[in-house]
Amino acid sequence: MTIFSALGRTDSSSRAHAESHFGFLDRVAGHYWDQVRGLIEDWFSRLCPDAQADVRGRLRSRDDRQCNGAFFELYLHECLLRMGYAVTCHPEIEGSSRRPDFLAEKDGAAVYVEARSASSSDVVVGAVARVNTLYESLDKIDSPNFFLSIDVEKQGGGPLRARPLRSKLENWLRELDPDAYTDRGNGRHDFPDLSYAADGWRIQFHALPKSPEARGKEGVKPLGIFGGGQDFPVHDEEGVRSALSDKGSAYGPLGAPYIVAVASSSIINDDFDVKNALYGTEALLIGTGPGGDTNPAVVRDPNGYWYKGDHWGHRHVSAVLVVKQLHPAFVGTKQHTVWEHPDPEWSVPPLPMWRRSTVDPHGVIHFADPARAPTEWFGLTDPWPIGEPFSTPSHS
Repeated sequence: MTIFSALGRTDSSSRAHAESHFGFLDRVAGHYWDQVRGLIEDWFSRLCPDAQADVRGRLRSRDDRQCNGAFFELYLHECLLRMGYAVTCHPEIEGSSRRPDFLAEKDGAAVYVEARSASSSDVVVGAVARVNTLYESLDKIDSPNFFLSIDVEKQGGGPLRARPLRSKLENWLRELDPDAYTDRGNGRHDFPDLSYAADGWRIQFHALPKSPEARGKEGVKPLGIFGGGQDFPVHDEEGVRSALSDKGSAYGPLGAPYIVAVASSSIINDDFDVKNALYGTEALLIGTGPGGDTNPAVVRDPNGYWYKGDHWGHRHVSAVLVVKQLHPAFVGTKQHTVWEHPDPEWSVPPLPMWRRSTVDPHGVIHFADPARAPTEWFGLTDPWPIGEPFSTPSHS
């Protein structure tokens, strides 16, 4: 059983706006992407046989949430194997009909691992899909002399009819002289603009002249800059809280360490949101001294999943693994963090692949980086993948 189609690939273009994650990986040609597909197939070949059909189906899904969630499980399984654990997928739990994702066993010790993605809601996914469909349509317009900057300032409740907009844009661009405009340091403000409103949508365009060498080239997509519009960020704080609310007490007493692993697509790379979720929202407490001087101090509200002010809560969740921006092409460069409970019912065993977060008796959070890089753990070259993902830039 394999994941990807057995076909000759010739299309090395970048991912289209409305293209699914799997659709892109299955289609894109090139040695760089051959390595990525090879890694996924290799990891999949070691997955528990009774879990392969389900994971394969979700990896091949057109819904990116399903695809990404399945790859997250594949990543966790591979990490546990690389750390020397024997892994059982969906082990039976006494007294429960529900099953966690993994039971990992090593040297007579066991640990349960449950995967959860901090994914977007159906409403957000639908909104993003409508915008991507619009981008896909606008990338087909004829614009030999200009790139287009697009700001979706307001999105309607349904799809925007793209044909009238394409016609309006082409007529507008045709009348513009690319040599009449220069960037004088004010960004897009110095370039011609066009406002468009229809079907509940409001969009702002700017025409950015191409360099003389780039004008008239075929196959160059006109959309060059995206901005404004309705952003739908996934924050680590809400993602971790939601995951723990859903999975933290899903199986009752397990008699062993229990880890909830959360995959986040947040672009925020610091630990602020995760600290808030686990240890309480950070707040500034300002006290007044005897002489009237103010004494500000940073404190945490007792609303964390673990920190309850006068005690540690949810001690059955031994640790939370937060995995950010997981992508099969970047598994060798991304480092993720396992946050250990300060006073767990069951302490987690050593998990040397990941950055470790602990709390000392004074409440201070400490971090320890792993001794080996992810490329070493996975047996990959550094850098990996070798080569460039695309032979030529999309807007050269």
